[in-house]
Amino acid sequence: MSPLTRKSRGFAGERIIEIPKETVDKCSSMPLISSLFITRMGFYPKALYHYYQRPAGISQVILLYCTDGQGWLQLTKNRITIQAGEVFAISPGTPHTYGADAENPWTIYWFHFSGTQCHDVVRSLLDEPGSGPQAVRVPYSDERISLFDRMFDTFLKGYSTSNLLFANLAIPFFLASFILPENFQKEIVSSGNANPTNRAILYMQNNLSLSVTLDNIAQSVNLSTSFFSRKFRQDTGYAPIEYFNHLRIQKACQLLHFSDLRINEVASQLGIDDPFYFSRLFKKQMGVSPAEYRKSEGIQRRV
Repeated sequence: MSPLTRKSRGFAGERIIEIPKETVDKCSSMPLISSLFITRMGFYPKALYHYYQRPAGISQVILLYCTDGQGWLQLTKNRITIQAGEVFAISPGTPHTYGADAENPWTIYWFHFSGTQCHDVVRSLLDEPGSGPQAVRVPYSDERISLFDRMFDTFLKGYSTSNLLFANLAIPFFLASFILPENFQKEIVSSGNANPTNRAILYMQNNLSLSVTLDNIAQSVNLSTSFFSRKFRQDTGYAPIEYFNHLRIQKACQLLHFSDLRINEVASQLGIDDPFYFSRLFKKQMGVSPAEYRKSEGIQRRV
């Protein structure tokens, strides 16, 4: 058996970029992108008869993102179906075979990545404790596809240093659309179908001038206080009120920068009646008092 077997009849509308070896070597020595850079990328629409077999794998990460139809992936001990709206990353050196479904062939956007962070990409996308390898479902995003096209079109302009930097510095943002889709899609935050944590954060942002309690926040998302607190901490790493106070101090920094409000007036704008408590809270987060913060930023305001 040959080390690589590929079958296809070509796909109408297909697009592919193959980065020359000399350019790949250049990327590996560029400090800003040497940790992760593209070696190949492409788009295969309705890829009937698409098939690849690599008994020894390859030295890069392969990322497959299916937007229509379906396909399959065979790893050493696992056969995985990849459907529309799912993404999968194959680790370097992993033997694999994959192909399009014969009756409903997939449409895929795909990448080969190299660099010192290749394995981190796979772990970030796929690591689920207690489960075997499986494709990850993500919501469709026009912005994600536009970003793919922007990266692709940048390479079409040639492999100048500026083009290499631009296309490859976009990779983390592209991957974030899979790893954290709820952050990537702005409309999800304001949607009535958003998850409780995102709705709670929106409630906090809209009520920074009030003295909000944990019960208030939990009620805003129609959950019990105990269940909501557990879920919020699980999703964000912070207790709800601790998170709310971070948002308050963010707002305080803006007011200290861009208004003539006194310190106690800034506190009042954030629903805090005790300016001494506000100063302690501010210093705990920012490392300096509100007055010192204004002074250190060179802001001449009333205190």
